[in-house]
Amino acid sequence: MEKLQAYISKRIRILRTKQGMTQEQLEEKGELPTNYVYKLENLEPNIKIQTLEKIMKALDVDIATFFDVTLKEENIELTQLVDNIKSLPDYKQQKIISAINTLIQETK
Repeated sequence: MEKLQAYISKRIRILRTKQGMTQEQLEEKGELPTNYVYKLENLEPNIKIQTLEKIMKALDVDIATFFDVTLKEENIELTQLVDNIKSLPDYKQQKIISAINTLIQETK
């Protein structure tokens, strides 16, 4: 059960930062108490289904988007790299992806 809680906390952080939203903005949009998102992202409370639904609505994501399990964790460093890139705003993601693709092309 701890792995699910960690996954949910991580997805909230990734989706929130991808949208350029602060923890406070998510709390306001999701009608959540002050510092609640901070606590969720740091695995303090167990999250209720109703609260998760509020957060998903505030982030404007559906179930399939929230529970994105398409990436297999075969290489932990690759997974961490992808997670770090996903947590950035779109324009920064594009810069990093472009730089990585250039490096790959140069090393072939």
